[in-house]
Amino acid sequence: MVSVVMPVYNTEKYLRRSLEALTNQTLPKNEFEIIAVNDGSTDRSLEILEEYKEKYPKLIKIYSKENGGQASARNLGIEMASGEYIGFADSDDYVDKSMFEKMLKLAKKENADLVECHYHSMLETGDIDADGEPVYKEIGTRGKISSHKDVKELFIDPQVSPWNKLYKKEVLVNGEVLFPEKMIYEDTSFYIKLIPFIQKHAYLDEKLVYYSVRQNSTMTSNTNSKVGDIFNVFEDVIQFYKKKNLFEMYKDELEYFCVKIAFCSNLSRIGRVSNTFLRHELYGKTFNFVEKSFPDYRENKYFNGKIGAYIKSVNRFDCGIYAKILSKVMVG
Repeated sequence: MVSVVMPVYNTEKYLRRSLEALTNQTLPKNEFEIIAVNDGSTDRSLEILEEYKEKYPKLIKIYSKENGGQASARNLGIEMASGEYIGFADSDDYVDKSMFEKMLKLAKKENADLVECHYHSMLETGDIDADGEPVYKEIGTRGKISSHKDVKELFIDPQVSPWNKLYKKEVLVNGEVLFPEKMIYEDTSFYIKLIPFIQKHAYLDEKLVYYSVRQNSTMTSNTNSKVGDIFNVFEDVIQFYKKKNLFEMYKDELEYFCVKIAFCSNLSRIGRVSNTFLRHELYGKTFNFVEKSFPDYRENKYFNGKIGAYIKSVNRFDCGIYAKILSKVMVG
C-alpha cells in the first residue's frame, strides 16, 4: 500500500487540480491512501479537502493542525501513514495519473528502499488563460536524476525534493529520519539524512511530476530573511551524522554536498536579498561555515571540472559578484 502525504496551506487556487490527479491514480484505490494535512489554512483549502473526502471517503484522510510549516505537516503525515511505502505531493503541484502505480511496481520489482522519477519544472508566468488558470512555461530541472548503484552517488548533485520519490516507510522509521521543523530547506536535511539507510535505489526514467515554480514562493523570494536557515540545516545534518557515527564514513560526500550548496544555490539566493546589511552578513556566515566545518574542501576528490574550478576560486572578497550572477541564472 502507498500513503501519499500532502501538506496543504492556502493553496485553494491549485488544490483541486492536485486532488484530481491523486484521486484518479491508476493504482487500485485499495492499495492507496491520501493523507491530507491542513496546516492551519485560512482560505477555502479545508473546504475543498472536505469536498473531496465526501466523494472519496475511503481514500482520503484529513488531519487539521495549527500552522507550523510544511515540515511539521509532513512529519504528521508520516506518523499517520499506514502504507508500506510513502510518497509526498505538494498541493500546488500535480502528478501523472499513473505515477504511483508505476513507482510501486518498480519498488516491489527491485525491492527498493527509494524509487525516484523525473519531473517537469513549470514556471508560473503570472498570466491567466481563457479558463482563468495560471499560464506556465517549462524550464530546466535541477539535479542529476538517474539510476545509482552506489548509495554514495546519491550525494552528488541530487534533486532533494520528496515529491518525485517513493520511500519504504520502515527505512524512515528505523533511521529516525524526519523533516526539521520551523525552517526552510527542510527537504535538504531530510534527503541527506536518509541516504545511509538506503540499501537499494531504483530510478524510473519518466517525467511524472509537474512541479510549479511560483514567483512569490518562499524559495524564490528576493528578500526573505530565512535564507540563512540553510546554516541551521547544515548543522542539523552534520550533528545527525555524528550522532549516528556516520560522519567519517561519508565525510567526503557530505563535504561536497554542503560546500556546493553553500557556494551555488545559497549564494544565488543571497544575491536576491535586497537588504545590503543582511546580504553581507549572509556572505560572512557562508564562509564561516565552510571554513569551520570543511577547511580542506579544495582537496575534495569530487570537486573537478568546471564546478570544481568555480568552487576552488570563489572567496570572501568577490563572492558578491558571483552571487549576483547566480541570482540571475538560477531559479529557486
